[in-house]
Amino acid sequence: MEPDAWRGKKGTTPHRAEGGPVPSSAVIARPLLLAAALHMAMVVCAGAMAQPAMVRGANVAGGDFGAVPGVYGTDYTYPTKAEIDYYADRGFNALRLPFRWERIQHDLYGDLDTVGDGTGDFERVRQVVGWITGRGMVAILDLHDYGGRNVGGVPAKVGSAALPATALADLWVRLAGIFKNDERVWFGLMNEPEGISAAGWKKIAQSVTDAIRATGARNRLLVPGTDYSGAHSWVSSGNAEQMATFVDPADNFAFEVHQYLDADSSGKKGICVPGAGASRLAPFIDWAKSASDRKGFLGEFAAGDPSVAGQEQCRAELAALLETAERSGVFIGWTAWGGGLWWEPSYIFRLEPMDLTGPETGLMRLLTPYVQ
Repeated sequence: MEPDAWRGKKGTTPHRAEGGPVPSSAVIARPLLLAAALHMAMVVCAGAMAQPAMVRGANVAGGDFGAVPGVYGTDYTYPTKAEIDYYADRGFNALRLPFRWERIQHDLYGDLDTVGDGTGDFERVRQVVGWITGRGMVAILDLHDYGGRNVGGVPAKVGSAALPATALADLWVRLAGIFKNDERVWFGLMNEPEGISAAGWKKIAQSVTDAIRATGARNRLLVPGTDYSGAHSWVSSGNAEQMATFVDPADNFAFEVHQYLDADSSGKKGICVPGAGASRLAPFIDWAKSASDRKGFLGEFAAGDPSVAGQEQCRAELAALLETAERSGVFIGWTAWGGGLWWEPSYIFRLEPMDLTGPETGLMRLLTPYVQ
């Protein structure tokens, strides 16, 4: 999701979110059958692999909120243990954890923020990762910085003189050194890079990947394209041409794409365009199928509550999006956008009830048939 679509939406009043309608039997039937078939595949493979056959998860925001550095508990937060349990208890098998580079590594090439008493930002991230993997789920580290960070208080893009690609590699080498023995921790190299050419970003992604693999880490990597990594624009953005030559020495990666269903695919509105669910993944899927070794991961998507006037189409479009992804033979999984307790009660993509005990939100009700 583009940054101005989500920043500054911290909820301050504990209102209970109202749940959306129960999906119709026609909409539920298809995902339930699909989920059952894939569940059986997971059971068969369980003895041979620790990873789920299809990852179905959510983004749990909070660590990405507010201006950096910000004050923990005031400007930003991280998921609670109760939130992790909320998703695990509903059958989700992965959570994507957004955080900001500046908070876990204050200075370029510096140590990670580990105070020693549990109050350092990296220690908070590490704690949440432990909660996620402790419930048997995949934890996806999401560096939520759009291809850059502040350097000396000034925004800079990776690959510039102020922010060399080696700085991003240094961060991931440090993270790899800590998590490389846990295959349930996946590395999302960067959330929605933008303002960097496709050729420039591919070179950066390749160098960071090579640095991670040089540590001996074999964790699955999620590699985005530039221009917000949209599936619908994968070809037109130049990502297809450039990423065709991307190589992971460990051969354990997927290209991460995002796809929203509103008119401009930005995720700023809850309205879903008719036909978007079935068509917008096509450019990426067609490209991926043109070679035998290309896999995808749908890192962000969402749909408005179909009980709200003007958003009725979202029920059908979300179902079409997920069924297209899961049946493509390309996607290894997905994580829906909208988790996190700090979203406003009225946020169009809110996944959690305000106190985690209220009725499910409209978006959660749309996703439930796929994870149970």
